[in-house]
Amino acid sequence: MSENLQRFLWTAYDRLGGLVGYNLLWSALSLPWIGGAYALLQLGFGLGGLGLVGAAVLAGALLLGAPATAVLFAAGAAWARGRDFGLRDCWAAGRTLFWRALALGLLMVAAVALVLANVVFYQRIGGWLGVFLGGLMVWFLLLLGMVAVYVFPVLVTQEGSVWSTVRHSFLLSVDNVKLSLIFLLSAGLALGLGVASGVGLFCGGLAAWALWISVGFRALLPKYTGQPLPSEAPRRLRELIRPWEA
Repeated sequence: MSENLQRFLWTAYDRLGGLVGYNLLWSALSLPWIGGAYALLQLGFGLGGLGLVGAAVLAGALLLGAPATAVLFAAGAAWARGRDFGLRDCWAAGRTLFWRALALGLLMVAAVALVLANVVFYQRIGGWLGVFLGGLMVWFLLLLGMVAVYVFPVLVTQEGSVWSTVRHSFLLSVDNVKLSLIFLLSAGLALGLGVASGVGLFCGGLAAWALWISVGFRALLPKYTGQPLPSEAPRRLRELIRPWEA
């Protein structure tokens, strides 16, 4: 994990302008989704308590499920492999992936909404049965989150159908539980810090999270291919302090 973190930090340093630029593009293309998430949060603040938690979870799913998020992952996948990702690549990725990304995003949001509705329903039943079924739905929601963090990385690297993307994402999540939980936690942190800062979510925060997931996702390849990742020349802190000597 430390090696992945180091690779992520250096890649983010090298691609800082791209992180900010593509994140701003994501913000412009995702205005309907941002507006929907804001409306959900406003509704949640009015409800308070568990209503606020549910609204925040659904708002987060809506933001991360925007089709333009797939473009951030396409950029992250390219950068994690040491490749450039220009505007022509961005346009090609958006045109190729849009409809599948839209379907996957809507599927994720619908699944989260359905589970949250079940939690509310079972809570109203009361008794031990309601507590048991409600708790079961919470665990199912956690599994949904673990699957969701793989959906766009799988889509942009394999370019399969919606069903094959979901299936591969599910298999990856259950085969890498610890990493899946780390990815899911990082999604919550990215959204939380982005909203708290006011501008971080729109000025590089979400693109940085997509890069982090892409770096970790690439690190899984040797587990399934049996071939190690290409070696990279070690880099030192001196490059940050005196980059003209690198």
